[in-house]
Amino acid sequence: MASVSMGAILAPGSSSLTPGTDAMTSPHAYGSVVHSQLDSFDIFNSSGVLLYQGQLESFVFQNALGELTFDLAIIGSEAGLNGVIGEVARSGFAGWVTDVDWRADALGMKSPDSASRSTGGDKLFWSGPWSGTAGIFSGESSRMMFASTDASAFQTNSGLARITLTTGEFIDIEVAAPVPAPGALALIGLAGCVGTRRRRRC
Repeated sequence: MASVSMGAILAPGSSSLTPGTDAMTSPHAYGSVVHSQLDSFDIFNSSGVLLYQGQLESFVFQNALGELTFDLAIIGSEAGLNGVIGEVARSGFAGWVTDVDWRADALGMKSPDSASRSTGGDKLFWSGPWSGTAGIFSGESSRMMFASTDASAFQTNSGLARITLTTGEFIDIEVAAPVPAPGALALIGLAGCVGTRRRRRC
């Protein structure tokens, strides 16, 4: 990331602890909101029993240099259900530099202990222990998890957020992801990215 001092760069195939950060420590991850999205979701088991119900809140921030940070948080989960979220993942980051953590100065209850990145670099994963527990229980919320990048352009519905329970059930929700700037996009002959899963919007 040119002229920006990022925190813990998460390289493809690597993992790191996520102690949490704030605007003073990670100024590159803060800026103006250029996109926001709120999606309701339900996760069922194979018998059709509702295990988890909540909302996924996502944002894209742009800092003073035009670089983008992508945020996710679990909010508004329904209490009294048996599901526990063990992992939150997000795709669409192949080829981009990423600094992955969570915002200590934002609202929320449960924070991830660590983050990892797939070998190809496309997928980012936040996982537990979550504030010393197995996960995000029903009725709880997560802290705002973010991935700062060196991208300056994004496209809505071009990536997937995957919310996975500790018992293996999951749901995919379409979210924004970084894309090459319009000029670079034309040069490599791409028409853009398209999400492959439906999004449930509240």
